[in-house]
Amino acid sequence: AAPWRRAMQGHAVSNVIPVVGANRIGFEPWADYPNGGQAFYGASFIADHRGDLVSALDDEEGIVAASFDLDFLATHRAAWGFFRDRRTDLYGALVSPRPV
Repeated sequence: AAPWRRAMQGHAVSNVIPVVGANRIGFEPWADYPNGGQAFYGASFIADHRGDLVSALDDEEGIVAASFDLDFLATHRAAWGFFRDRRTDLYGALVSPRPV
């Protein structure tokens, strides 16, 4: 759970936007494979625009919630520079046609 949570918190920082990560808990057996299945480890959370945890669960069922000031986030995101300095006019050179 920890590496997944850290990666998602990194996405919050990289995009300067809160991130919600939801994951169920428990075990789901596979009908076609009696000894197989998928384990779900929980660790649902909400991270703010800096990647800091605002609300989190570990391995229990529950609900996480948080409120954010969208005007503040828009201003902060614009001032951060990640997106301000983009050269969207150059993006076309990165797109190649799909093979038929």
